[in-house]
Amino acid sequence: MSEFLYSFNEGSRNMKGLLGEKGANLAEMTAMGLPVPFGFVVTTEACRKFFRDGNTIVESVMEQLHEKIQELEEVTGKKFGSGENPLLVSVRTSSVVNIPTMADTVLNLGLNDKTVSGLAKLGGSNEFALDSYSRFIRMYGSVVKKIPQAVFVSTYEKLKSKESLKTQYSEEELLYRTVEEYKKIILRKTGKPFPQEPYLQLKEVISAMLGYWNSYATMTYREFHEISRDIGVALVVQAMVFGNLDDDSCIGTVFTRDPRTGLKGTCGRFIVKAQGGDLPFADSVVRSIEEMEDFFPDVYRQFIKIAALLEKHYRDMQEIEFTVESGKLYMLQTKKGRRSPEAAIKIAVELVEEKIVDRKTAVAGIKSADVDKLIVDAFHMEAKMRPEVADNFRTIMTWVDEFRVMGVRANIDTPEDAGLALQMGADGIGLCRSEHMFFGEERIYDFIRLIMAESDRERSRALEVLRPYQTEDFRKIFLIMEDRPVTIRLLDPSLHKFMPKSEEEIRQLAGKLHMSEKKLAAKIKVMHEENPLMGKRGARLAVSYPDIARMQTEAIITAAIEAGREMDGMPDVSVMIPFVSTAREFSKVRSIVDEAAAACFEKMGETLDYSVGTMIETPRAALMSDKIAERADFFSFGTNDLTELVYGLSRSDTENLVEDYVKKDLLDRNPFYSLDQRGVGKLISMAASDGRKARPKLKMGLCGDHGGDAETIKFCRDIELNFVSCSTLRIPGARLAAAQAAIDASVKND
Repeated sequence: MSEFLYSFNEGSRNMKGLLGEKGANLAEMTAMGLPVPFGFVVTTEACRKFFRDGNTIVESVMEQLHEKIQELEEVTGKKFGSGENPLLVSVRTSSVVNIPTMADTVLNLGLNDKTVSGLAKLGGSNEFALDSYSRFIRMYGSVVKKIPQAVFVSTYEKLKSKESLKTQYSEEELLYRTVEEYKKIILRKTGKPFPQEPYLQLKEVISAMLGYWNSYATMTYREFHEISRDIGVALVVQAMVFGNLDDDSCIGTVFTRDPRTGLKGTCGRFIVKAQGGDLPFADSVVRSIEEMEDFFPDVYRQFIKIAALLEKHYRDMQEIEFTVESGKLYMLQTKKGRRSPEAAIKIAVELVEEKIVDRKTAVAGIKSADVDKLIVDAFHMEAKMRPEVADNFRTIMTWVDEFRVMGVRANIDTPEDAGLALQMGADGIGLCRSEHMFFGEERIYDFIRLIMAESDRERSRALEVLRPYQTEDFRKIFLIMEDRPVTIRLLDPSLHKFMPKSEEEIRQLAGKLHMSEKKLAAKIKVMHEENPLMGKRGARLAVSYPDIARMQTEAIITAAIEAGREMDGMPDVSVMIPFVSTAREFSKVRSIVDEAAAACFEKMGETLDYSVGTMIETPRAALMSDKIAERADFFSFGTNDLTELVYGLSRSDTENLVEDYVKKDLLDRNPFYSLDQRGVGKLISMAASDGRKARPKLKMGLCGDHGGDAETIKFCRDIELNFVSCSTLRIPGARLAAAQAAIDASVKND
């Protein structure tokens, strides 16, 4: 064998990187002794050579292609280019990773004006041969010459239309005229006639299909999904079998379990007298696979046995393509079957129960996006799942936590959020946004009074009103979470969000605050910041107004001690100082927190252990992480703001710009949806490493919106963060992703 071309009997499913998924699975089925039309694979190494040689199939590779076709001739007893018993082949893409922009299939390659007569003898009719010929010309024109399929289809429809004809064609005449018109289209569009020489057809088709790997659409898709160009693509060249040969022929696609529900048993369809990848030969009826027993009882029983064998062999639900030619079954493809989220968890549970896979394999095979969708759909239907689905979900989540190492915490705003986080299986609260507690109907006015305070006395009065709100909310959260870790972020408001903008809003607020509209408008103008997201917020607010940080600390400590008395054990409390830029800034605010906590302990006559850390969300904090770590108990990377500041982009103002950059191939993906590992991630990795050097036992996590993204979670596992924190509904999916990251790491270490 050469490294460029592999016959099916020379490969296996473990050679996916060289043969692509389709080629590897065809080789595997061949080795299993299943009825697979013989063929060979143009490997990914051949693809790479093709591009190294200037997008050309060089003579040495063409010689190997001749040898493989000769081998096909020997196996099939047919002759490539013969007018008596012609060998025809299909050429199909065999991707290592699924890329939808690649060309799919060219069928009936080898047909020309001479071989079409030989094919007619095989099928016993000119109609069958001409139908196959017209399909090949159309696919050739579309894949090789990039002529839109619609051009061919519209031509066929015009020929077929009774209104456009003075006399109605017979089926054979219609197909003959279709073939001739298709040839004219290719000549007119390209200036060259449709090639009659089979080896030239093969060379052109292979060249064109390999060429799609470096097409603009494919390059854009690859870069968006961070797929290496060096992976390449393989092609399968396979002897044709004809599902459109006669009434004892068909094509079909079948799942070994229902892809919608996961119910065990074949589920799919077949079409009698049809050919895949194109329009049916005649007026065809799509039938359920169960009806196949009525048409082809012996073939149906054979297929059911093979389907069960493939599922057991591959240890997963399979999606199978097959063709029946004159009553003989041929297997064309098997692959992991697509499935709904509901089906995914049912299949995973049942495969374990049937002892086909172990729990680790079952967990590794589920998509975190499927779990996310399952939860979101159930939540929008008032948190109701069907009992069986709920049982399967709980089973999977139990297995997930067996393998998971990294903690998964919740981002919350209220005690109600904490309750939901607990239901979703959160290990704790990674981020409680304390300012969001003031968005209630009446509370917001009390908070605005704090913002509007013009003196220490006014501010003190406002804080005394807010203190009970915070204390009670924190107490409820601690009681709900019991001994699980709870991290509360000090005030980090974007003050502009609380300020009225229209005259009507100013009028209403002035009435609530018992203030004149004129004075309120003037105050708003004085407080205006051109860029409030980079203004007086986070640690800066605590430095300017230490009473605010002091009040919040007292509320946290008081609530924790009170909750501890109720539950006979102290909560796990952490205070997070947000938006830090310097080590001295962090130390300054930490001293305020520690002094307030000490005063609270003295007042209440009790103490508790608590930690104080920071959210690393400015580039400078990341760069100075070693200095900050000298006084911080933990880090939590706030990737929302960190991404904005690293890129110099405002998330709320530049969404269209970012999407435009992605489309124009200037960004691989939207960095606000999935962490930019090469840029922002590099900064996080460096900060984590420097922080640990200064403080080896420093705990670290990530709490931006990226915390629920599977790829980001894997990245966090790779740099050994202790936890991620995400929105409540994404917790189950994040738990799954964390388990899969641990499984992946264990496999690499074995």
